[in-house]
Amino acid sequence: MTTRPDDVSLYDVFFDLTRTEMQLWDHIDDALRAEIDVPLGRFEALLVLRRLGPCRILDVSRELALTVGGTSKLIDKLETTGLCLRAPNPDDRRSSLITLAETAPAVIDRGEAVIETTLRSHLDAHLTGEEITALRGALRALRRATNEASLPE
Repeated sequence: MTTRPDDVSLYDVFFDLTRTEMQLWDHIDDALRAEIDVPLGRFEALLVLRRLGPCRILDVSRELALTVGGTSKLIDKLETTGLCLRAPNPDDRRSSLITLAETAPAVIDRGEAVIETTLRSHLDAHLTGEEITALRGALRALRRATNEASLPE
């Protein structure tokens, strides 16, 4: 572990980090809504569905760290807009399998392009490649440490 100067407050670092995350989220969310009419929270669920393939609400909730009830409502909204489908789970009558609708891959591709463009204008325009690499390394280290700290002993 490295030392930090006395004038660097961890409290200030925390709020800079969270405010930056919120601002980036809002910029990306606004851009996605304008381009594909899907907010970022729902878009994340689409990415999970693409990665997992046919899956249950429970699988999506674990990936997004949401409650099953919240995830079910999220999937309801995606289903209502025609981006995913529910079918009976042949292995468990108590659950459904969620899949992407035919139109979803094109929406996801457009959304990923929107996110990339937005991030370029907010990150590449203000940080060097070296700074972005260092930031990613620091954030990954913090995530690992936070995940390890939350594991039961």
